[in-house]
Amino acid sequence: MNKLITITLLGVVGSIAAENDYYKLTMIPFPKELKLEVSGMAALSGDRMAIAIRKGEVWIAEKLSTEKPTYKKFASGLHEPLGLALHKGDLFTVQRSELTRLRDTDGDGLADEYLTHAKGWGVTGNYHEYAYGPAVDGAGNLWVALNCSIGKGSNPNNQWRGWSLAVKPDGTWSPVSGGFRSPSGIGTNLDDDVFATDQQGNWFPTCPLMHVKRGTFHGHADALQFTKLPGATFEVKQPLPKNLTVAEAAMRIPAYQLPAVWFPYRKMGMSTTDILADSTKGKFGPFAGQIFCGEFTMSFVSRVFLEKVDGEYQGACFRFREGLDCAALRLQWGTDGSMYIGQSNRGWNSLGTKSYGLQRLQWTGKVPFEIKEMSARPAGFQLTFTQSGDAATLINPKSYNVTSYTYPYQSKYGGEPIDLKTHTVKVDGLDTTWQSVQLTLDEMRPGYVYELQAPGIRNTQGQPLLHSAAYYTLNRVPE
Repeated sequence: MNKLITITLLGVVGSIAAENDYYKLTMIPFPKELKLEVSGMAALSGDRMAIAIRKGEVWIAEKLSTEKPTYKKFASGLHEPLGLALHKGDLFTVQRSELTRLRDTDGDGLADEYLTHAKGWGVTGNYHEYAYGPAVDGAGNLWVALNCSIGKGSNPNNQWRGWSLAVKPDGTWSPVSGGFRSPSGIGTNLDDDVFATDQQGNWFPTCPLMHVKRGTFHGHADALQFTKLPGATFEVKQPLPKNLTVAEAAMRIPAYQLPAVWFPYRKMGMSTTDILADSTKGKFGPFAGQIFCGEFTMSFVSRVFLEKVDGEYQGACFRFREGLDCAALRLQWGTDGSMYIGQSNRGWNSLGTKSYGLQRLQWTGKVPFEIKEMSARPAGFQLTFTQSGDAATLINPKSYNVTSYTYPYQSKYGGEPIDLKTHTVKVDGLDTTWQSVQLTLDEMRPGYVYELQAPGIRNTQGQPLLHSAAYYTLNRVPE
């Protein structure tokens, strides 16, 4: 093992040990004969969870917080369900070809009605045509996100691939936005706005978190072929420009909306998955209202702080909890405010010792020393911490290293950061509680990621930040 890999692994092990003091990770037992490749979860009343698995089944797990949970099959014969939601007293899941309502009409614990709630998007049999959801908004609409197909050639059944769809309570649906590659997470924040994650690949230099709204082009060109169909919410008239950065593309392509957050590759994962807003009102610690995201390849959970600037979302992402058994595919809250992490690495590799399973993440009650918020200001950023910091380290400009970079907008797979710049940092403000500090930079560049490294910061007890890096996606500079 080379020196770099050794140092990296030692750092991860040390981080996991420290994280465990604040967020305890435990494995949920399940029968050996049950291949628990979790692809969807929906919290039920009491200590129960509905769990979809990629095999095409839905199971009801009871007594999850005990040493001996029980599992009962609720539904079967589904075509790769990749999501699950409890809505109007029933479970809804998206199969490849439809949104399905599962009903238990006689109360025996088994689904006896499999009702097609919505269908009609394109399905050709292409292996890459995954369908995700549903996410439920406050108006009772069910949101679906569709993968693009992989490969060339036309097919009359290939419609609306790479688009988001909003399904009304009566089952009718309409396209909302387009330009996804593989949006494996879809969900809402506490303000009821819909977001989706996507995967690094063609047209996506790294993984994004995108605000899903009507008339938005998210960037992947394969979705543009459907802008001529009735119901399309945008069009891109000119050929997509070449040799541009994503920042330049956003200025040249009217419908193209930059992600709310870029997750820098490897630093913040390699394959972002599910979205879960912290609705626990403090039961899960000091991050109420923020968003947690799953990471597939590197098997961890990340954290996202969002804010609106000129009416559009942008914000920062942080590492949160490492060391999962395998890929974090789905996230869900338990009734006690603990986070359940559904796992499966089927089809791809991930870090960890297992190939599937279910883990529970509980806050121990101890508050970690973290950057709680990184908020944009006209000439820099305001950092807010979960604890009071040591004033000497907070006001020292050498405590902060800030670089910025953007990405290429291209059809090639992925893309390295480009146009890197190291910024001069001045500390202009420290509040009286020593929990907030204002940083002034020499330049604020719209369309760039601002990477902050602050390993020298200490709290009043002399402890370092649990995670000393933050990555802010600056789409707009506040006035």
